[in-house]
Amino acid sequence: MDSLPLDITLNIFSRLPFVSFIHCNRVSKSWHALLKHPQLQQAFLESQNNLCLIHHCSSSCSPQDQIFLVNNCSHLSNDDDHWKDIMKINIPLKNHKFSSVSNCKGFLFLSYNESNNKLVVYNKICVYNIYTAELTHLPGSHLVIKGFKVAYGFGFHPRTKEYKVVRIVEQECVRYYFGQYELSLDQSIEVFTLGTYAWRTKRSNPFLLRMQPSEALINGALHWLGQAKVRHSQIILSFDLEDERFYQIPSPNCRFDVLDWHLLVLGGCLSLAVYNHNKKNKIDIWLMKNYDMKESWTKEFTINSGSLSLGSIRPLCLLKNGKVLFEYAKQSLFLYDTNKKTTKKINLGDFPYYFQAVPMSKLSIQQGLSSVCTLETFGRDWFL
Repeated sequence: MDSLPLDITLNIFSRLPFVSFIHCNRVSKSWHALLKHPQLQQAFLESQNNLCLIHHCSSSCSPQDQIFLVNNCSHLSNDDDHWKDIMKINIPLKNHKFSSVSNCKGFLFLSYNESNNKLVVYNKICVYNIYTAELTHLPGSHLVIKGFKVAYGFGFHPRTKEYKVVRIVEQECVRYYFGQYELSLDQSIEVFTLGTYAWRTKRSNPFLLRMQPSEALINGALHWLGQAKVRHSQIILSFDLEDERFYQIPSPNCRFDVLDWHLLVLGGCLSLAVYNHNKKNKIDIWLMKNYDMKESWTKEFTINSGSLSLGSIRPLCLLKNGKVLFEYAKQSLFLYDTNKKTTKKINLGDFPYYFQAVPMSKLSIQQGLSSVCTLETFGRDWFL
């Protein structure tokens, strides 16, 4: 490599699959420095048209969860559908079951419970840099108490260039209202910016969020399903990672009050999967083609679940040739052809039986290799 002209060397590296790129980054200091070249960053991003998946594999027979990176999922549109180019990500944590796994631009956000003794359990969180294999523990472990629920969101804002973690803590509380006691839910919102040292509590939140990880990051905002505290109507909510405020997003013209629904990002658009159990087990997929504009919601296509259980289907992403990749029952993947209206199961080979697939967002090589979550950036690693 040293004898080749720089432009040829960069051209070779830019054509590597993402998994191979990561391996090369860890070969030597000289290669690591070369892969940070800004010209290579742009060329690599232009060549990476294929989707990657993060697979979180969990089994009751094993005390340790496994994380895999599946590169180049776009090949699944071909007739020889099978896995290619898989890398196991060795998280330097022993005997931990992850309660939440999400990713943003090559960084994995992980949460897990850890007991210091038989009586006290803490929910801990960390960020793993896929490019540099660095693990950074974040401060502020949360005490796990009966009646408390915790959900997270992890994202990046393109203008501020900041990565942030949003933590939602829900608890049941008793209120005295018009002469009588009633049980209600209370949620607190906390925000942590990578590179800082403390969580910030956001006290003004007029909404109740569905207690699940945010799976839709778009336009520098995390999205959840939820409801207004006053009218209790089902709505779509965004949390802007710049001004750290919640906003209501216009909903499509469909009945939310009697249907199950799921937020995701398809084709770069905020999308909604609407599960209609009364419509012969079909899932309507809506896309908001112009963000925050109600009239831009379009019912793009409908997935016919056939003999598959409707509630176990989770759409993941759009592939080439009009096919949709979806996860089924946390143990298999299927392709749905929106043109032919056919479903095809993907051969997983010897892949672990139970898993949850997470589509990887657009890669950011320079930020990954610069490692915004190194110990130097934080000043020190944080533990409880």
